[in-house]
Amino acid sequence: MSVNPEEIINKVEFGTSRLQGRIEAINKMCEAGYKVGILIAPVILVENWKELYKNLIEYLYNNLSEKVKKEVFFEVIFMTYSYVHKMINSEAFPMAINLYNKDIMTGRGKGKYMYKKDIREDGEIFIRETMKKFFPNNKIEYVV
Repeated sequence: MSVNPEEIINKVEFGTSRLQGRIEAINKMCEAGYKVGILIAPVILVENWKELYKNLIEYLYNNLSEKVKKEVFFEVIFMTYSYVHKMINSEAFPMAINLYNKDIMTGRGKGKYMYKKDIREDGEIFIRETMKKFFPNNKIEYVV
């Protein structure tokens, strides 16, 4: 199950379930005996991203069932960007925020971009430290 801060859901993930609905589904799946993992993705480095993702992780801690908190594993994926996505999304979702930021992104191939190495590393450190604070006994399978 993927999650993101409500602000990102509202500005980028149009037509998807709200965060609270996703949390309720995770809790129900775990109660039904399914192994649950939470994918925090795509991590999008907007202006106040650290506050948004800290609040998201704290929200997860406060709203996941005790059983989920005991068993859940995490995965984290930072956003990559391409001009093809921009063209498709700007036509389909004209109110979406612009995800490309030349100041913090670098080329990754023809028309593809990712966060610069130092920016991305800072993001990973922040996410891992915040996760450890709220979910010290849960495994993060990967951060990419």
